[in-house]
Amino acid sequence: MANSAECAYKDNSDGTVSDSENDLQWSMRDSRQELGKWLNWDEASAYVKACNEQGYLGYNDWRLPTKSEVRSLFKNKEAYETIFLDLHQKKKRKVSNYQAGGESSFWTSETRYDSYAWKSYYPTGKEICVDQTVSTTGTSARLVRDL
Repeated sequence: MANSAECAYKDNSDGTVSDSENDLQWSMRDSRQELGKWLNWDEASAYVKACNEQGYLGYNDWRLPTKSEVRSLFKNKEAYETIFLDLHQKKKRKVSNYQAGGESSFWTSETRYDSYAWKSYYPTGKEICVDQTVSTTGTSARLVRDL
């Protein structure tokens, strides 16, 4: 199963990864790697808008993923770590290793009551709903677009 999941992901060698199984294209780097700081949901939304205005990686239709899209991304931990976190030759760590890439919590596009938003944790897959304006250590945005 790991091999088929790895085959579903294709490094496009342009900063993006295509997921042929879900017809999605992900940015290889998340907002923390690009900006050097964590984002609350409002800041993550502004980051998406700025990336689209600037034609980030050649596209202007980036968005925050849905909860189910993040679940699909995290489904095969081995493939995710190899492709997005570059951890295939490193010992697994309980603490995030940003020098290897990636983070353990991503904002989703899904909101609740107009002032709360969902975020998903890697590798547990846990999803929690938090106030959009709260500064949250450890949360970033990984952009996605439809293929």
